[in-house]
Amino acid sequence: MATTVTDSASTAATNRPKVDYISALNAGSGLNTTQIVDTLVEAEVLPKQNKINEQVEEKNVSISSLGQVKNDFTSFDTNLAILANQSAIITASSSTAITVTPDSTTSLAPFVHNMTVSTLAKAHTLSFPSYSTANAVFDGSGHADTVIFGIGSYSGDTFNRDTNIALQSISITNSTTIQDVASQINNLTGTGLSASIVKTGDASFSLVVKSGLGASKKIYMSAQDTNNSNGLGANNEIAAISYTTPSNSTHAAKQVVAGVDAAFTFDGISITRPTNLITDLVPGVSLELNATSSSNIEVGAAYDETQALDILTAFVTEVNTLRTTMTNMTDMGSEGGDGGPLRGDTLIRSYINRLKSITTTPISNYKEDPIYLSNFGVMTELDGSLSIDTLKFADYFKSNPSDFAALTQDRVTSGNPLVQVTGTGSLYKAGTYDLSLTSADNRQTFTAATLDSASMVLESGVFKGDSANTLGINIIAASGAPDTRIFIGNSLISSLRDFSKSVLTPGNAIDSKISTYTDEITDYEDELAKLETAMETTRARYVEQFAAMESAVSSFRKTGEYLDNFMESWKAGLG
Repeated sequence: MATTVTDSASTAATNRPKVDYISALNAGSGLNTTQIVDTLVEAEVLPKQNKINEQVEEKNVSISSLGQVKNDFTSFDTNLAILANQSAIITASSSTAITVTPDSTTSLAPFVHNMTVSTLAKAHTLSFPSYSTANAVFDGSGHADTVIFGIGSYSGDTFNRDTNIALQSISITNSTTIQDVASQINNLTGTGLSASIVKTGDASFSLVVKSGLGASKKIYMSAQDTNNSNGLGANNEIAAISYTTPSNSTHAAKQVVAGVDAAFTFDGISITRPTNLITDLVPGVSLELNATSSSNIEVGAAYDETQALDILTAFVTEVNTLRTTMTNMTDMGSEGGDGGPLRGDTLIRSYINRLKSITTTPISNYKEDPIYLSNFGVMTELDGSLSIDTLKFADYFKSNPSDFAALTQDRVTSGNPLVQVTGTGSLYKAGTYDLSLTSADNRQTFTAATLDSASMVLESGVFKGDSANTLGINIIAASGAPDTRIFIGNSLISSLRDFSKSVLTPGNAIDSKISTYTDEITDYEDELAKLETAMETTRARYVEQFAAMESAVSSFRKTGEYLDNFMESWKAGLG
C-alpha cells in the first residue's frame, strides 16, 4: 500500500507565526529579522526536504504500480484458466436423440460412429394409490410396523438382492401418514430410492416410490407386522403395501414403470447399459441417450479450424494485454518524456522478456519433435506484441491439427495406437519415457513392462507406473503392441499459468520489492522528522546570531546618539 508523507518542514514554516524575534529582545536595526531568519532556514532545509519527498512520491508510485502488475497477472491467470483444456475438436450428433459432450479432462481424438437407440434406461417405479388426502394414514390395518427395502433384480418371483446395497427399513404405526412414509424413504442412505406424494385425481393420492435407473435397481418392499422380523421371505407380509412377488396380481398392479437397462447399437453391435449417460464407449466424450430412434444416428468429433483460431486469438489477446501494460509501466521515456512509473525496472522487464520468448520456446513431450507457437503463425512484432499470420496458421493446422493440444491441453499419450495410456492424479512429471513390454507368447499377451527404466506394477491387466516420474500412469497394451514411447506434456497455457503463479505466490519478488520500498519510505519519514528538529536548531542559531548583531547595532546607535548630543552641547558652548 502506498504511504503518504507530509511535507512537515515546509508546512511548519508556512504555518509558523511571523514573530519578530529581535524586537522581542528590545533591540532593533530596522531590518525584518524574522523574515530573514525564516528565509535562511528554508534555504538550508527545504532542498533536502523536497528531495526526500520526491523520493517518497516515487516509491509510492512504484508500490502502486507493482500492485497493479499483480492485479494484471491475476486477471491473466484467470483468463488463461478459461482457455485451458479447450480443444480444437468439436463434437456433433445427427439427431437430438443423442447428445455428445466432450470431457475436458480426457484427450479427445476425431471419431465417427453410428448408433440406434431401442430402449432408454428407466427407473423401477411403484405406486400405492387410493388415499383420499396427502396426509392420509399409510395403512389402516393397524398391524404393520416395519417396511423393509432391498435393491436388486428379479428372476420370476425370486429377488436377487444387490449385496453391495444393505437392506434398510422404516417404521410404521397406525398414525403414520403417507407423507411421513415418503419422508422416511427419502432419508434412507445408499439405496437410491426416492418417494413423493402424487395427486392422481379429486380426493385421490398415491405414494410413488422410485429407484435408480436400470434392471438391477428394482425395488423389494416388504411390509411386516410386529410378530415377524425375519427379513426376506418373512411371513405375515401385508400385501397391500408390499412389492415382493411380481407375478402376484396385487403386487403387479403397483408397478407403473419396469426398471430396464438402456439398449442400443454401436456400429452394429448390440449394447446395454444401466444408465442413459454412456461414458465408457468413446474416450473423451459422454453420450447421453435422450430418446429412442428408428434409424441410424451419426455421432462424431472432428478438428475445427475456426474454433482453433478463435482460441488462439483469445490467447494472443491475453498475452498482448499483459505485455502492453508492463511495457508502458517500464517505458524509459523519449524526447523529454517522463517515461513509465516503473521505468527501467529490471524485474518487470524480465517478465516482459518471458512473454516475448513464448514464440520461440519449444513445447516438448507431445511427440518426438518439439512444437512451437510460431508453427501456428504467431509472430513477434517490432514493438514486442504478438500477431497471427492466419494463412500460415491455416496451412499448419490442416497438416498437424493434433499439435494444437500442445497450446491448451496437458496430455498423456502413447507413441502407438495399440498402447492405451491414461494418467490419474498429479504426481507424474512431464517428459518422454521409453516403454518396454515383456511377452512369452510372441507379444499376444504381456507379463511385465518397464517405464522410465523402472518396473511397472501389473494389476488386473493394467500396468501402473512405479517411478518418481510416472506415478499415476496406467498402461493397457493390446495384442501385438510394440515397445514405444510415452509422452507426458504440459501445455503452453499450463507453463504460463505456472509462471503467473510464481509471480503471485506470497513472498514473491514483487512482494519483496514492495516491502523494500515500504521500509525505505519509513526511513524517509525518519529523515523528515530529523530535518524538522534540525530546522528548529538552525533557526535558534540564526536568532542568536541576529540577536547579537542587533545588540551591537543598538550599542553603536546609542554611542552615536551620545556623540550627537555631545557635539550639540559643544556647539552651544561656542556660541
